[in-house]
Parts: sequence; structure tokens; C-alpha cells
Amino acid sequence: MVRNQNNTPPSSINGDEIVGMDDDGMFFEEMEEVDVTEDMLEELDDQEEEDEEMEKPDDLAAVVFDKHDGSVFCCDLHPSGKYAATGGEDDKAYVWLTENGQSIMNCTGHKDSVFFVGFSFDGAYLATVDMSGVIKVWKCRLDVNQQEPWPIAFEYEADDLSWALWHFGSRVLVCGAMTGDIYIFKIPSGETKVLQGHNIRTECGKMFHDGVRLASGYQDGSLKIWDLKTGTVLQHVPPGTHEIWINAIDVNPENSLLASITTNGKIGLTTPSNGKVVQEIDTEVDLETIAFSPDPQQGYFALGTLNGSVTIWDIGRKMIRHHCAKSDDRNAPGVTKIIWIKDQIIAGCLDGSVRVYDAKSGERKLMLTGHWSQVLDLCYNSKENIILTTSNDGSARIFKYTEKSEND
Repeated sequence: MVRNQNNTPPSSINGDEIVGMDDDGMFFEEMEEVDVTEDMLEELDDQEEEDEEMEKPDDLAAVVFDKHDGSVFCCDLHPSGKYAATGGEDDKAYVWLTENGQSIMNCTGHKDSVFFVGFSFDGAYLATVDMSGVIKVWKCRLDVNQQEPWPIAFEYEADDLSWALWHFGSRVLVCGAMTGDIYIFKIPSGETKVLQGHNIRTECGKMFHDGVRLASGYQDGSLKIWDLKTGTVLQHVPPGTHEIWINAIDVNPENSLLASITTNGKIGLTTPSNGKVVQEIDTEVDLETIAFSPDPQQGYFALGTLNGSVTIWDIGRKMIRHHCAKSDDRNAPGVTKIIWIKDQIIAGCLDGSVRVYDAKSGERKLMLTGHWSQVLDLCYNSKENIILTTSNDGSARIFKYTEKSEND
């Protein structure tokens, strides 16, 4: 997703103290007073009306949830597919029915933007995490009166946080902090382990498919692979391949390759067993998201950029297999997140659309519209065959997923 933490403005430009301008600058005392005329006000009103009347895209969503006040940063679907969770800029998280958008739970008590919501693998718990470090885990009560507030099973206040994820097979919640430390919580016991960082912010994390290792990327361009049981660093890849912050990582299905990207167009491919960087690839700038195909027989990963490029790479040949969308195409919007559904690539885009590409041919199969601002997060549930999206437009949407082409 687009980097949510940037939505909270710094106290000053570049984080430095704000100082007065030099002798050549302009101070407030030197500024001329401007008389606001009726014509100027009318012109402003006309512009506002024009903005309101901008044509919105056809809404193909089955359900729209619009109770958030501000951008909706994150989402997740309950394993049953019957419930959605969303969190946003308004310091709130909601649980609602995917069938009709009815809100059944307001997760209160957060102090800053909620950037992560997630159900545990078995659907027993919901975690909501905000940027200030407030972590809440709620016991899901899906078989009782849905108007009753869900009880809090665990809560914790850490340092400012940048990412979070659930273990895919156990009730373990992992949160990465801006200090570089990584918190591991067993739920609901609250047993806590802290993986000590090196005083450099951790930007992203990814669980290995073996369930016992964790990869983390850092602001200085370094990578670490952790043993979750012992809390020790198995491999440390120092800055070099990447000289700036690593903004996304992924692991292939066989756990034999770790991919990392940076916004300056560098892809690093690392062997997790020994920490050796086996390939460095220079490609387009503004890299935003990377995802391996879940099918090990394919041997692909998909790459999306904020300048509109979507490519499918052949890992064995270390080359581009398909250009699904090119950055020089005026109709190609920037990409914020990519997920795979079998052999289809689902891309959330800056123009608010969700675009579906066939990995075998590289052709666009479908475009789902409804949002009128950038898609910030998306996820899929196979039981209900639905895609959930969140957007900067303040809404979340449910789309029915189909493998049919838009030309069928």
C-alpha cells in the first residue's frame, strides 16, 4: 500500500526546526494585503461546483461502506468471508457485514490513524493497530448479539509502528516499530518477545511460508531474516544492494528466494539460507509493490510501480515475461498494491480502479471501478469469491470477483 505514515504531517519540513527566512526572504510584514472581491468568491464557488460535478466512474461494487471520515488505509476479510474490517485516518476501525455493509462493531480507543486491521488465521480474533503504537486485539463474537461490543482480549502500547501482520497458522501477532524493534505477541496470553533492531526504522515485514522465519526490511537498505522461536538473526544483508529504504519484500512459495525493492528502481534477490544476494536488477523507478505467484510451478513475480508499470517477471530467466501495463501509456495509472488469485494478478491503482491481468498472456481481463481516488489496500476471500478494497475517497467496496474477461 501507499505509505500511510506519510499521511501524518511532520512538525516541520524535513523534520527540522522551523526558522525565520534570511534577509532576502519575505516576512509576513512585507506581504501586501489582498482585497477579496465578489467576483473572486463567485469564481471560487464555480470551481467548487465544477469539482463536485466531476464525472465519477461507473460503480461496479456490490457493497459500499462509507462510515469512515477520511482515507481508509487498510482492510481484511474474515476467513468466512461474511465480515470485513477496515481502518483509517479517522483513528477508527469498523467491522461490517460483507453482504450489505451493515456496521456491527466500532473498534474505539485508538490515538492515531489505524494502518492495520487483520483477523487471525482461525477467525477467532481481530487485531487493530495504529501509528502511535496502540495495539488492540478483540475477541470476535460472531455467534451472539452483533450489537454487543466485542471484548478486548489483549492490548499494548508500543513505540510508533510502521507495519503489522498475523502469523498465517497460529495466534501470533507481529508489529514492526520505527525504532527498528519488532514485537511478537502470543494471543490471547499476551506473552511478548522483542526482536531488538539496530536503531534504524523497519519499513516492512514478511513471514516465511515455513512459519518459523521472518524477513524485515529497513530504512538504511538492510535486510534481516529472523528465527521466530529463538529471536535471533539468522542472516543480515547489509546496505549495498539497496542504498535507500526498502519499501516492500516478498518470499517465493519454496522459501528459497527473498525479493526486496526500493523506489529508485532496484530489485534485490537474496537466498535466505545464506543471505547471499544472487541477483540485482535495475528497472523502473517508483517501485511500490512486489508479489510472487503462489504457484511454484509458474516461477513468476509481479511488480507494480507508481508511474503505471505492471510487469510479470520470470524468476528462472530473470527477465520480464509480460508488460501488462507500461509507464509511458497515458491510460496506465500508478499501482499501489498487487495480489495474486490463482494465475490472475489483481492490481489496486491510483485512479481508484482495480485491474485484473492474466499472468499467462499479460492481457488485462477485467477492470473494476467505483472508487474515485487511489486504492490504498485490497484483499480477497475465496469462500465468498469477493475482493475488498479501501480508498483515499473515504470508502471501502466489495466487488464480486469473476474470471470472465471484460470482453466476454
